[in-house]
Amino acid sequence: MDFEQALQELQQLYSSSSRVPGFRRKVMVDSDQFTSVIRNLRTVMPADVQEAREILRQKDSILNQAYLEAQRVKSNVEEEVSAQIQAAQAEHRSKVEESEVLKAAESRSQEIHQEAMAQSEQIIQDAQRRAYRIVSESEDIAASRREGADQYAGEVLFSLEEQLSEVLGQIRRGIDTLRPETSAAIPRERDDMHIPA
Repeated sequence: MDFEQALQELQQLYSSSSRVPGFRRKVMVDSDQFTSVIRNLRTVMPADVQEAREILRQKDSILNQAYLEAQRVKSNVEEEVSAQIQAAQAEHRSKVEESEVLKAAESRSQEIHQEAMAQSEQIIQDAQRRAYRIVSESEDIAASRREGADQYAGEVLFSLEEQLSEVLGQIRRGIDTLRPETSAAIPRERDDMHIPA
């Protein structure tokens, strides 16, 4: 049974309850059924809270995945840089006699290396930002679901409190209605039996 079914059962209990004669909008409910519905509500209510906790637990997995992706990209970039450096070195060796060409190759190798490292750092930063954003969104969703579940439970319990208050008021008014008749009947019986008050 989920939370919604428990609420429907509570509504059905209210709808099928007997009306109290002489009191409008007042009903009598079966206490065993009422207790069973409340127990069911308490059992199913934490499901939404558990779902929110699961989302929070997943944030570590999301961060790990983002870190592994960043490492993979960094490794690929480093391999590409290494390949480019080796290519530059081969080019350097082939043109070792030409000093200007040699200088240009070394300069280009340094540029490629710096560009690759900058790209690697940028990719890692982007992955970390994306991971933190996903975690933040997950935490917001979890908090919203917890808040919604708490608010909904509060509304249901407040409604139950009002209904119980109405029933208790009816019982008290019934007792007050019966009380004057009972106290008036006792002295008359004593007079009939000639028993001193």
